[in-house]
Amino acid sequence: MQPVPSERQRPNVTNVLFVLLLAGLALGAILAFMVLRPTGGGPVFAVTAINADPCPNGEGAPACFQVLVENTGSEAANVRCELIPAEGTTALFLSGETIYSSDASIEPHTLIPLSVKVDVTAGNDTVVSPSVVCAQASA
Repeated sequence: MQPVPSERQRPNVTNVLFVLLLAGLALGAILAFMVLRPTGGGPVFAVTAINADPCPNGEGAPACFQVLVENTGSEAANVRCELIPAEGTTALFLSGETIYSSDASIEPHTLIPLSVKVDVTAGNDTVVSPSVVCAQASA
């Protein structure tokens, strides 16, 4: 006897297991993506340029430089930069300090210019640009 077309047949156990397997694989793929996806790198600060710059009136330094610092990361943050003077020189930010800390967060892909004055020490007559190291300011 053949089944009547209006009667519903019960699902086959194999079909149910196959659907559950597909659902599990899809869920596994979604979870793997969520766990293994790359996260935003957070704030990353890079010194993109150190250029000679005229000194402001009254600074008294023989040379000044403009340092461009960029947040190349994916999140805003405050920055802390430290000057490392070249041998035979002294270097200070225009504030008179060797360390600069931003008062506000620097947005991603934003450049900030920092001015540095450089002087020579006794026995040296050559001005060389300093090194600048910048990183996210600790909270």
